[in-house]
Amino acid sequence: MRLRTLLLGAALGSPAFAQLPDVAIAAAASGSLGDCRYTDVQAYLQATGQFGNIDIVDCVTTTPALGDLTPYDAVLTWTNVSYNDAAALGDVFADYVDQGGAVVVAVFATSSTTANRSLEGRWQTGYELIQVAGGNVGGAASLGAINNALHPTVQGVSTLEASSAFRPQATIPILQGTVIAEWDDGAPLIVTDAPLGGRVDLGLYPPSNNCSASFFDITTDGDVIVANALTYAISTAGGITGNLGVNYCPATPNSTGNAAEISATGSNTASDNDVTLAASGVPPMQFGIFLTSMTQAATPVASGTLCLGGNIIRFQGPGQILQADMNGEYALGIDISALPAGVPTPIMAGDTYSFTTWFRDVDPMIGNTANFSNGLEIVFN
Repeated sequence: MRLRTLLLGAALGSPAFAQLPDVAIAAAASGSLGDCRYTDVQAYLQATGQFGNIDIVDCVTTTPALGDLTPYDAVLTWTNVSYNDAAALGDVFADYVDQGGAVVVAVFATSSTTANRSLEGRWQTGYELIQVAGGNVGGAASLGAINNALHPTVQGVSTLEASSAFRPQATIPILQGTVIAEWDDGAPLIVTDAPLGGRVDLGLYPPSNNCSASFFDITTDGDVIVANALTYAISTAGGITGNLGVNYCPATPNSTGNAAEISATGSNTASDNDVTLAASGVPPMQFGIFLTSMTQAATPVASGTLCLGGNIIRFQGPGQILQADMNGEYALGIDISALPAGVPTPIMAGDTYSFTTWFRDVDPMIGNTANFSNGLEIVFN
């Protein structure tokens, strides 16, 4: 699998990748790869500008091998007809996740009780989030509760409507992970944050009403949900080296007129202990420090928005109090094996930490003040 690079933008809807990630649509949507059930999804994902190649891979008449998927950063799969071999494909997808790939699974592969329309084989040994073959419902539905409004998968998501919203039943078990968003009847819509990383399950049928009037309304945010799910799954996939993390919680503009941004480079493998944090858009020559926590928030503090909550750890030891250069930038390599939390605390595989930077500023109206960058979530493996 080629080197993947992650989100650096202030919002998930407009990421800046060093190299745009490639996506395989490896679904069983129709017997014809030219059917709009494939091409509609391909078109709206391409229109986001977030992805490079988006290729349709046949899973109806054949089963792709692991080597067919390794050129891609993520796989999007769902069913409307049967997979060629659901057990063999489940084995391939499990191997793909094991080697650092990202997989997003959607309706009907997350709900159908029909044989060969949900992933089987090794996939069912701990890779699914929504229990497969739990049954589905239809009928008109709309966006329901968003249980974590800060989560990257729901950034830019405000509406969702479908005249026949194919979705899992509200009572379907969630085997692992967290339900980030629901349909208005309580059915799971977005499930993510599995310990293994690189995984999102959607209770959404991906094609839009550009293909069929009964599918989700493309003027609402189903396309954003699918794109966000892919980007987030890529960002949490195992063994990533390069640009790290997913931004959330937009910052408040500072005295420069712009909002400061945080990014990170290195490895999300905890044992590598290789993470460098960087800030940009800070007022030139002002001092700042980096902060981290396992809890996200969006709390007004001083002249900015603090994107962390809970137990906040400050990097303010010797050499960690930084001064922005004339471009408004500074960076710090951090020791994730011993976070400065009173008793040094290591970041472990499976941990999710969020980061921001605090910096001094001068407001012409109120004088000396402080501000913050946006937040950056990193899932460690």
